[in-house]
Amino acid sequence: MRLFKYEGYEVRVSPEALTLKPFKKLWDRDKSKDKERANSELAFLYFYCDVRSDYQYIVDDDIRMAAVKEGLGFPDDWYPDTLLKEAIAFYSTFDTNAGMLLKMAAKGVDTVRKTLETLSPDDTKSLKDYLSIMKLIPEVADMIKSAEQALYAEIESGEARGAMGKSMFDDGLDDVADWASMQK
Repeated sequence: MRLFKYEGYEVRVSPEALTLKPFKKLWDRDKSKDKERANSELAFLYFYCDVRSDYQYIVDDDIRMAAVKEGLGFPDDWYPDTLLKEAIAFYSTFDTNAGMLLKMAAKGVDTVRKTLETLSPDDTKSLKDYLSIMKLIPEVADMIKSAEQALYAEIESGEARGAMGKSMFDDGLDDVADWASMQK
């Protein structure tokens, strides 16, 4: 996913992203010169949806939405409108296999956390369950680390392809024709 990138304390939107209908609609409806609303909504989109976002540790969508809204300084009564919901649904289709696996792993860890919170150390059976779950934590942590590494490798390989230099004919044949005419 190279449509959005977080760097230098801001979300950068690639020119390609603005050619895609759901993102273009958000951009075009903001008639202001500085595109503050569009940039804020696209930043929300990134932080809420993108697996690289620091908010992805929050597996509950409603809680993550509230945290992103607060982080971006949106009012409490602000919610995504129809256009932004369409963009969210569209952006979610771009998730990579590694990204989906990482999200599933995060949900699994959250389920384990909730289960541990319900167990009582005073009850012998609960204590046995608690200890058996605790033994699995290092293994789960290693699996999540592997999933993260696979995700970042997948992203890097995609960005590496985009970062390659141009070949001779990437700009078309005009340059070759210009060079040929200068040789006459």
